[in-house]
Amino acid sequence: MISRKSVFRKSVSMVMSAILVLPLSLGLFQAEPDRASAATPESTRFLQMYKQLKDPASGYFSKEGIPYHSVETLMSEAPDYGHLTTSEAYSYWMWLEVLYGHYTGDWGHLESAWDNMEKYIIPVNEGDGKEEQPTMSNYNPNSPATYAAEYPQPDQYPSRLSGQYGAGKDPLDSELKATYGNNQTYLMHWLLDVDNWYGFGNLLNPSHTATYVNTFQRGEQESVWEAVPHPSQDNHKFGKPNEGFMSLFTKENNAPAQQWRYTNATDADARAVQAMYWAKELGYDNQVYLDKAKKMGDFLRYGMYDKYFQKVGSASNGSPIAGTGKDASLYLMAWYTAWGGGLGQSGNWAWRIGTSHAHQGYQNVVAAYALSDKDSGLIPNSPTAGQDWATSLKRQLEFYTWLQSDEGAIAGGATNSWDGAYKAYPSGTSTFYGMAYTGAPVYQDPPSNNWFGMQAWPVERIAELYYILAKKGDTLSEQFKMAKQVTENWIEWSKSYVFADERPVTDAQGYYLDAQGKRILGGKNPKVATTAAKGEFWLPSNLEWSGKPETWSGFANHKGNANLHVVTKNPGQDAGVLGSYVKALTFFAAGTKAEKGDYTELGKEAKDLSKALLDAAWGYNDGIGITTKEAREDYYRYFTKEVYIPSGWSGKTGQGNTIPGTDATPSDPAKGGNGTYSSYSDIRPNITKDPQWSYLKDKYTTSWNKQTQKWDKGAPEFTYHRFWSQVDMATAYAEYDRLINGSGPAEPTAPKAPSNVKASAGDAQVTLTWSKATGADSYTVKRSTTSGGPYTTVATVTDATYKDTGVVNETIYYYVTTATNSLGTSPDSAEVSAKPTAAPIPAKGDVIAQYRVGDTNPGDNQIRPLFRVVNKEREALDLKNVKLRYYYTVDGDKAQEFHCDYAQLGSSNIQGRFVKLDKAVNGADYYLEISFGAGAGSLAAGENTGDIQIRMNKSDWSNYNESDDFSYDATKTSYIDWEKAPLYINDKRVWGLEP
Repeated sequence: MISRKSVFRKSVSMVMSAILVLPLSLGLFQAEPDRASAATPESTRFLQMYKQLKDPASGYFSKEGIPYHSVETLMSEAPDYGHLTTSEAYSYWMWLEVLYGHYTGDWGHLESAWDNMEKYIIPVNEGDGKEEQPTMSNYNPNSPATYAAEYPQPDQYPSRLSGQYGAGKDPLDSELKATYGNNQTYLMHWLLDVDNWYGFGNLLNPSHTATYVNTFQRGEQESVWEAVPHPSQDNHKFGKPNEGFMSLFTKENNAPAQQWRYTNATDADARAVQAMYWAKELGYDNQVYLDKAKKMGDFLRYGMYDKYFQKVGSASNGSPIAGTGKDASLYLMAWYTAWGGGLGQSGNWAWRIGTSHAHQGYQNVVAAYALSDKDSGLIPNSPTAGQDWATSLKRQLEFYTWLQSDEGAIAGGATNSWDGAYKAYPSGTSTFYGMAYTGAPVYQDPPSNNWFGMQAWPVERIAELYYILAKKGDTLSEQFKMAKQVTENWIEWSKSYVFADERPVTDAQGYYLDAQGKRILGGKNPKVATTAAKGEFWLPSNLEWSGKPETWSGFANHKGNANLHVVTKNPGQDAGVLGSYVKALTFFAAGTKAEKGDYTELGKEAKDLSKALLDAAWGYNDGIGITTKEAREDYYRYFTKEVYIPSGWSGKTGQGNTIPGTDATPSDPAKGGNGTYSSYSDIRPNITKDPQWSYLKDKYTTSWNKQTQKWDKGAPEFTYHRFWSQVDMATAYAEYDRLINGSGPAEPTAPKAPSNVKASAGDAQVTLTWSKATGADSYTVKRSTTSGGPYTTVATVTDATYKDTGVVNETIYYYVTTATNSLGTSPDSAEVSAKPTAAPIPAKGDVIAQYRVGDTNPGDNQIRPLFRVVNKEREALDLKNVKLRYYYTVDGDKAQEFHCDYAQLGSSNIQGRFVKLDKAVNGADYYLEISFGAGAGSLAAGENTGDIQIRMNKSDWSNYNESDDFSYDATKTSYIDWEKAPLYINDKRVWGLEP
């Protein structure tokens, strides 16, 4: 097996944000709901923003129904083009639809959103036969990946796959396989090229325009301005000839193999689970989608593990110890998890890595609570998942307590691999469960914990947990005490730097000033000078850090962090961060009321500040969303030469250009490399076709001073409508209305028509199923023998299923269903049809086929049935006249290969032939015909052939999906007479069934 390394990192622009957003597939905009609660300004504004976001004219969604990161395209922050999207965007979309479902009772949009997510950004076979993790079944959990060190500069890459430290053991793979039948990771890949702007194309699912891509791969200093975009499915069509793009990142003795590789951003999947928790709390009850959230949470545990499964805390002296199981789990949400494998004929390998670095901004205590609390209904199905998440919940709350500065802000995080290379910790390093404190985990350009958004996002989740526990009456547990303490301290600090209808006074460097004009350099209860500014809102943008936390020794022993300090700077108007900040205030205020019976003094301040901020923000709604103009001082980097390409590397991008190209400049030897630098636009020439490019280029030409590194005539200004930002604002209005105004869902009405109605025929019966309709008390099933009716009522039921046994075989029946409650009956559902057919009669002779399964994983790249032929006749049977069939679906028609691994009669005497059915039937489009050579001889009366162990695979080693195959049964682990393996003598069926 060959292992490969894939690394992922996000860089947040100094002025704006990283990415978060919440989508899933939609029937885009629909009319206002047909029922409405007593309107408040906040509920009205939520529904208005929902309409703006879903209106196709606004431009938030692609033709495939995928939310863009931004309506605008000329943008570089975490995604380097506005019409890319992220897993964060999908997770925010979920949150939006949850609250829409709460207000309207229409949960169909939430389900459609999840369907879109599963189709386009979770790289699994979603039922279309396209395998997007084609060789994951070859993964060896005892050897997850080959070690390669991380380096401080992109110029020091590629990093050699040295294997210096042997990887530990993966303790999750076997239980996930046992639970779900395979180990194909049910997580989102973080970055999607929605319109194929890079030009790489979707290799493994060409019917999709949206394409899996990646960027950051080269250490903590590589920013979006220094990254090389590349396809996540790399067959060497692009990049360096015969190497693709992998040789930019890792180095090995041979040319890199063709491969697929995906990277998950743990915070996004956790947010999707968080949204589904709230959906369930607010009345959503479709177990199909709740189970999908549970499955996502099950696989999300990989985001807790050290990169190479090294024992947590073992590398403090520079000598890591390979983990043997859960001892390699941080029990924190690390920056990413990644997995991949081979493509092509030599692609029978796979790998998996975690991350050694945990940032406070990525933790999600609500997801951890939902995935571990017995009353949540979302504990995953794997046997150890619930306990893992319970441990993580406590660990995350301890993490925040440990990282809270003396003022109340939350410091950076911790690492289990110093400098990404398991170096010894510097003397005096503060530790948390053996991990080393670091002020800026993962990326340094700019420092990853300087942006205020990395405060608002996670603390909002902690405030949610405080509210959840207070409402539940759990006010004595350690978890409650930590959640309350962290949230209270943080709000006390942050509210001093947040303003509505006022503008704070600062100096030219962005420091807040007091009434005497002195800089406020931290401390508690600062008094910021302000001027009146009706209709404006302001909150911090950046933070400066000093000191370190005390080494953690438990909550009971924690005395605070008198030596960890923050200076708050740069007031700004980031609408997305404002939305998250308002939700933190809102949940905290509601939590104080749930705990005490009424708002505390700080709770009332939080409630009133929330209201004032929401009212001010509404004045910035331009008809598409809430946004402000922003100066992008970092945009000079579109033109600077800083993308490192190693000497001797030359390759083609999907946009048709060759990099590094002829205009590259020599790299800086001080950064450790030997190569050249190209610019952002050298790497991505299509950016120069953007409608705003001429404005940016002219601004750079006339205003940027290369000597002073300043914009002499002002930085370029842009107005952006980021999807995550708009969802954060929309949901802020909804949550304030729900939690403070006390508004609930609209007054109930008659239910909507049942959706997802399906009919399956059997012998003299038809089974109907459908999705539950919100508010329905019962369902009526109606039938006709004519499409379009008229229909006759055949049953009224309370469950969302019905078996109709009053039917005649070989007749087509047409069905509709309606939903009813005390307020009325829905319209008819969509019509479905089915034709019951008499069950075939199996042949019952004295020569029979016995079967047992040789491989219980239905989703891997080979089929392994084991057979015996038993002769119960009174005479010997000449085996050369015997044939046996195994019926299955090929799941992607490719050339196939037959192997006989062992036969008691001799493997050379067993032949296999693949036959494609003229017309596919239920459970089969192919059969494998097994026959016997003359050397097999005869089978005596009363004897059996002994084991016949056969195996088949496709020539490209892509996966099958055996779960619906006619002849397959994973439960048959011992030999049993098997009617679904028909047997023939002289081409006449003497045993079993054909499908």
